[in-house]
Amino acid sequence: MYRRSNAWSLLEDIAERAINNTSKTATMDIEDDILTMNFDVPGLSKSDIKIAIEDKVITLEGETESRTFNKQYKLSDEWDIHQTEANVKNGVLTLTIPKMKIQKKKVLEIIVK
Repeated sequence: MYRRSNAWSLLEDIAERAINNTSKTATMDIEDDILTMNFDVPGLSKSDIKIAIEDKVITLEGETESRTFNKQYKLSDEWDIHQTEANVKNGVLTLTIPKMKIQKKKVLEIIVK
């Protein structure tokens, strides 16, 4: 059981983290060869969020007057980063990334004359 001063410190700590950071919640799902990543970003709009992909590493950054976050995720080569889409709705940032399409090798027949 917390003494009053300890409980108050705990509540202040929780409030400070809520003000300065977004939730650490992130979910990832793969369905129909599409990777979907969801991040809780309460209070952030699309203009508050920057997304960059370099060397298969996704960097997500967000900032408002009261909140900041920075997250990085490494992708394998199977994902087509050039087709990445992002959307923010109701405090959730959603990234969708399709798998690379494997092109079948064409066999070229040469007729001998």
